[in-house]
Amino acid sequence: MKSGNQGEVIYKEVIIIGNGPSGIALSFLLSGNIPYVISNSHPDEMLAARLTPALGQCLLQQDLETLSSGLEGRTTNQISLLMDALLHPGADIGLEMEPLVEFRKTGNKIDHVVLGKGPPGGSWHRMDPQILTLSLASWMSLPGLPFHSTDSREKRAYACDVANYYVQYTEKMDLNKHFRNNVQVTSAEPVDCENKCHNLHSEKARTRKNNWVKKINKEIKESVEACIEPESVENREEYRSCFISNAINCLMMRGRRKSRCKRSKEQMVDDNPMRVINLNRGQEKKRSISFCCDSSNVCDRYDGKSFNDSINIYSLRNSCSLDYNSVPLSYNFPCCDSNSNWIVNASDGNTGEKITYSCKYLVLATGGNDLPNRLDISKSKKDPSWLLYDSSSLEHNLNSYVTERKGGEVDPILIVGAGLSAADAVIAARAKNVPVIHVFRNKSPDLNKQLPENLYPEYHKVHQMMVNPDSTYPLYTAYPEYNLTDLNDKSRTITLTSKEGKRVELNVSFAVVLVGSRPDLSFLPQNFKLAIRKNLPLDCKTNPVDINRLSHSVIGYDNLFVIGPLAGDNFVRFLPGGALAVVSELYRRNNYS
Repeated sequence: MKSGNQGEVIYKEVIIIGNGPSGIALSFLLSGNIPYVISNSHPDEMLAARLTPALGQCLLQQDLETLSSGLEGRTTNQISLLMDALLHPGADIGLEMEPLVEFRKTGNKIDHVVLGKGPPGGSWHRMDPQILTLSLASWMSLPGLPFHSTDSREKRAYACDVANYYVQYTEKMDLNKHFRNNVQVTSAEPVDCENKCHNLHSEKARTRKNNWVKKINKEIKESVEACIEPESVENREEYRSCFISNAINCLMMRGRRKSRCKRSKEQMVDDNPMRVINLNRGQEKKRSISFCCDSSNVCDRYDGKSFNDSINIYSLRNSCSLDYNSVPLSYNFPCCDSNSNWIVNASDGNTGEKITYSCKYLVLATGGNDLPNRLDISKSKKDPSWLLYDSSSLEHNLNSYVTERKGGEVDPILIVGAGLSAADAVIAARAKNVPVIHVFRNKSPDLNKQLPENLYPEYHKVHQMMVNPDSTYPLYTAYPEYNLTDLNDKSRTITLTSKEGKRVELNVSFAVVLVGSRPDLSFLPQNFKLAIRKNLPLDCKTNPVDINRLSHSVIGYDNLFVIGPLAGDNFVRFLPGGALAVVSELYRRNNYS
């Protein structure tokens, strides 16, 4: 079925919400590309020994739990660690080895669609294009297509190059046919197992039902016309609705224009008001009959006349019309396919078209950066236009602001936060010769102990400035153990308060709050509690979704999976493993070989 404003439903076996690298990797595997073990030359001798019996075989047919046992890394998901070890052997100890697996298009193609708010690549298109990745450039690639940075001098990659790579990946891997981009998912709800049509009680669903019934009526009439050629349609009589089963029988004639009608003697019941076919007025005796469609039999004779001659075609046509109210709400409409476990509603950002999908399995791959964390500075005040919550907005607004000043003095930028995003904002502002006021809560912040100084010199420089606030650095002033407590919209004045209660008022050009972000799962029912610690908000780094780490299925929710940052895989190099875990589970459930 095609989707449109009529509320029709598109069925897919798998729906993936999110078209970032997580969704792209999963689509690649669902399209029939599956990994085969081609080498066991791994620096981890234990893993090499476990890989030996699997040489030349499909990885999906192996015991992934056994293969992944004992592996450690920057994720707690076993299959993600296993796939990373096979795609990037010895990466954590500085080795650059060829992958131990190759992908072959020999698997089952599972019907799916990937829904995303922007172009393929997700949040990479919303980042500052000149920011360098934390991961090495070679780790940004997905299976089957190496990533090559445009700047060979940098071991890391620019965000703009990564974003373009994911767009090219979907094109070269022929995945675009599975992607529906610029789409906003508005709701995703499980179908009630006891009554798969419970949603038909809504007004929208009733409209969808009526449209479907109209479609049946049209096909019924076309089918009957193909079977019966009346000599006359005069003296038309009133008709009554036939039983639903007769209507469905009529549908069986669709595409069989040479079909004939066969009267079943066992089904002839006198004076049955639910199955009335009016005979010609010349006949004294009227009978009620039920008919069925048979492509291999000619018409039976009825009282010495052909069945065609005995029936008033007008009455027959209309006796097959369905009364909308006669169809029970529990009827199995297309939107309630027996395989449907989820209903997903979305809106096309380009056309405004409303789209409805149903699916057997739902996969969340939305990432964790959709909603920036905000400060409750004053509940009675609306955030001013110069208070921002992401570095890309700061970059855009700052360029305009500096241009308007025409080389004049620019007030400082207030940056709140102690993470890598805040460090990126500090670097960008100082590069434009704009003074920075940096506010953070801890006296001795730690940007990241696992970032080697030779690869991340810019972050270590910011860290040095943060831990030595009394030193003089050009265009930088640190306020450790301070909080932003108030602001004045008109004068662009902010108030900082220390933990001892000391207050400082400063004029700023912009204030950007970079204190983390969280995933946007507002399209799910409000009663869904997916995080490991149910009483705390979902956070991709400290409180991810509670999953089975071998299959990435969400614990407590049937036919629901998560991959990527939602599952705790916060680096691209681990994403193919999450996709492998999901596909392996789908193969197991559907008995795919």
